[in-house]
Amino acid sequence: MHLNIKWGKERTSFTIEDPSLPISVLKNYVSQWSHLPLESIKLIHSGAVLRNDNAPLASYRFRPNATIQVVGSAETIPVPPQGSAQKSETTIMTQIQEQLTLVRSSLVPSLEKFLQTLPTQSNMDIPFDSTSNSPTSPASIHKEHARLSEMLLQSLLTLDAITVDGEWVQARQERKAAVREVQGYLDQLDAAWNSRVR
Repeated sequence: MHLNIKWGKERTSFTIEDPSLPISVLKNYVSQWSHLPLESIKLIHSGAVLRNDNAPLASYRFRPNATIQVVGSAETIPVPPQGSAQKSETTIMTQIQEQLTLVRSSLVPSLEKFLQTLPTQSNMDIPFDSTSNSPTSPASIHKEHARLSEMLLQSLLTLDAITVDGEWVQARQERKAAVREVQGYLDQLDAAWNSRVR
């Protein structure tokens, strides 16, 4: 079975020959392909971070040609120190809402503008300028797509990094809804990008 690997503008594929192999095999492949440090790589599938490196590939139930998003940095990401103060469910829900507010106020308007200017079959009446300094030039469109995609993925990682105690039902539901909303924006961006006029 083939998986599509997506890192910014870069694309490759990965063939699962033995589904009992651990996720770490896929991470190693991505590290070799992207030249990113292994410890900085996060793999995302359907809005969820593939955390358990020892879990077999089969446990994630990938469909043929599923897309795996790669988020990583050439620099290693420092792990924030664990605070001694225990966070409350209210504090966690506030963090989730702050992240959603940030996405809604800073990314959603840019996403909506981008979707309106992206030449697709449904908006062919919008003029498309091929000059490189125009906001609708191919170079600018590619750059904005990469920026929005990366920012939405970073938001997903931020939400995923929020630790929710197993007993905090409301916080878990809020985080799940927030991830679903941000993933929806990313899906909307990818669907428009895939249907663009080239």
